[in-house]
Amino acid sequence: MKSTFPPLLPVALSTVLVACGSGAPLNTGMQPPPSQPVAPRCAPTEGPALATLKHYEGTMHAHSSYSDGDIRTVPADYYRQIREAGYTFAGGSEHSDTLDPLVFLSLGNDCFTTPDGLLTCLTPTADELVKWRRIAEQATAASDANFLAIRGYEWTSDRFGHINVYFSRNFSNAKTDLGYLVTMETFWQWFTRDPATPGLGGSLLAPVPLGGGSDGLAHFNHPSDKCLADGDPGCNWNDYALVPDAVPRMFGMELYNDGNGGDRYLSDYMRALDAGWRLAPVGAEDEHERAFGSDDRPKTVTLATSLDEAGFREAWMARRTYALSPGEHLRATVIADGQAPMGAQLTCPTASGTIPLQVALQERDGSPFRGTLQLFGHGAGEPLASMPADAAGGAGFALPVVADETRWYFVRADRLDGTSAAYLAPVWIHGH
Repeated sequence: MKSTFPPLLPVALSTVLVACGSGAPLNTGMQPPPSQPVAPRCAPTEGPALATLKHYEGTMHAHSSYSDGDIRTVPADYYRQIREAGYTFAGGSEHSDTLDPLVFLSLGNDCFTTPDGLLTCLTPTADELVKWRRIAEQATAASDANFLAIRGYEWTSDRFGHINVYFSRNFSNAKTDLGYLVTMETFWQWFTRDPATPGLGGSLLAPVPLGGGSDGLAHFNHPSDKCLADGDPGCNWNDYALVPDAVPRMFGMELYNDGNGGDRYLSDYMRALDAGWRLAPVGAEDEHERAFGSDDRPKTVTLATSLDEAGFREAWMARRTYALSPGEHLRATVIADGQAPMGAQLTCPTASGTIPLQVALQERDGSPFRGTLQLFGHGAGEPLASMPADAAGGAGFALPVVADETRWYFVRADRLDGTSAAYLAPVWIHGH
């Protein structure tokens, strides 16, 4: 399976999609139809031109023996297997608990089921004594012009919740920074502090002892799954309490995780968006065995100009991702105001009343999506609109512009049987 889609172009909804006819996976070689742009009503948006964006399908959230994954795997194994499955990027996320140098702990299930498993877990290799450094080296070795391997880690608090951080020089250990049970504040201080500056949070054994993580990008993991007790105010990162300095680089939330293809995280996602977080959807494998890149796990598509760290940093900061349910390999097109892709922040005159949103989805073979497209919006809870996909696999929506308010809107694609297939990143509209 080839996972790089053709560029995204601003076209009228009725002509967004054409059949390729080549039979190639994921519609490789598809030629976009002629452009029929909608006249913008809002201020021009910043960022790369729509025609330069490519759709890269890949995986997020993988574990090996470096934390609690299969005890005979290392990060190089999941990078290799995901690439061999045909994907274009992979983000690893070993748990923060075991990343400190010389702290060799492998907590995979096989440690405790067989004598040789226990022996393996108690006998570290030289690489496993410097895991954080070796993950970076293995990611670099796995990356080239056709594949991006990303080092990350999972900040693991079983009271406040888990967070994946990517691209950072340093890391913070929830077991030693007070984040496991006591406070989220030390993590946020670490996440918003310069990597060269020591302070609260972080790890004494990170590349810069107690250095910050403001070079990292992060997303919330499996909301509501890590709450010690009902009614605990710390659950879900202090009930999504907004941390303004963290907002720009806290780019996403998992909407699918592991084998979950349902909508169990929908209400959490809307709650976080209403609180002021700007979050794009993530489909996370969260794989702990050997099923890396399996169709049984969710995937994430990133709309970027290039398959490298710079391209992905820019795309994630701009919230250009969409989440795919297990087994789905869709291409999603979102164009707001005739000019802006998913993730855009638009400033629009209140006099315009509404802003057009065009959405269309395409199957792997180039055929149009068949199902229902539901529009969700700020503070509503329930869908604002629900429309069957038209002959091109899409629908058009009118997004209200409210004076002196910023409102979010996103679309979820559902199959004909009602199961969700994809979450598309919101657009944010500020009325003036």
